Amino acid sequence: MTTTTPARRATSSDVAKRAGLSRTTVSQILNGNVSQFPQETRDRVAAAASELNYRPSRAGRTLVTGVSDMVVVTFPSITFGAHLQDAVDQITEASATLGMSVVVRFAGRDTSSTLTSVLDLRPMAVIDFGVFTPDQARDLETAGTHVIPPTHDVGNNTEDELDILIGRLQVGELVRRGKRRVIFARLQDSRAAPYGDFRLRGVQAECVASGLPDPLVIHVQLEADAAAQSLREAIEITGSEPIAVCAYNDDVAIAIIAAARRLGLDVPSHVGVLGVDHTRIGQLVSPRLATVQIDLPRMIAGALERLASLRGFVRTAAADDGGTAAPGDFVHVISGDSC
Repeated sequence: MTTTTPARRATSSDVAKRAGLSRTTVSQILNGNVSQFPQETRDRVAAAASELNYRPSRAGRTLVTGVSDMVVVTFPSITFGAHLQDAVDQITEASATLGMSVVVRFAGRDTSSTLTSVLDLRPMAVIDFGVFTPDQARDLETAGTHVIPPTHDVGNNTEDELDILIGRLQVGELVRRGKRRVIFARLQDSRAAPYGDFRLRGVQAECVASGLPDPLVIHVQLEADAAAQSLREAIEITGSEPIAVCAYNDDVAIAIIAAARRLGLDVPSHVGVLGVDHTRIGQLVSPRLATVQIDLPRMIAGALERLASLRGFVRTAAADDGGTAAPGDFVHVISGDSC
């Protein structure tokens, strides 16, 4: 039996020889520091690397720089819907063009263990969807990992403001449709509903601003009988007046519609329902769901522009827009037949 010696892996020196450039220039470009070099030089390096099937040594780069060519995307322990899947795909595709790999990490209730796991990976960047506290984000940055959004943005509570605004939009739309008695329907699930507290705060604030009673809070399972029981108990408190249900998300809103149907309550004349997320399934149910749409692709684009800038790519006008956009620029009400 014969053995075959593995082909030697191409190095940056090989790429430099093939491109006819200095090793320093090639190393800079291969490491993503491209802004200082003309496009023709970048193209020569890219062509030489492709011809040699060059792949960077991630372990070696980690030893030199202290961080890896890795992006960790952190999510709270939440239901993984289609929009979040699209977000991961958007991040993965963009990161690949930057020569970076993506790891998705769902956090448990103990975020300190998640922090430890991420620190062990030594990623270049973390795109955080609300897992880490400002102090934990600063720990990551102290270790050399860039946190997106950065800690000074986290301190501004931009994401919290977004969810508070969502709650306010829900109440405003339902009141505009003639409903006055507000119910906030939370998701009851083994996973966390991390944005619920802030959306409830928005609902409460808008009720105060509109001169309405404090909202009644109910917990809704995504199961017909249990949802009907939750709605029945709410009706016993609110009485016969029409109600406005601000649902945590579209899934909860659909559960409320099913519950109302079981209880013989008309949607929207007696039970007005407004969801969040603008899911495809919400637009297929009857009555068609009114909802709040979150422009997640635009939010992700802003994060990716920050990531590109870390790799030495020039920021675009879209990046500047993403950096200055207010929470209200990312959310708006989608009309439907449920409220």
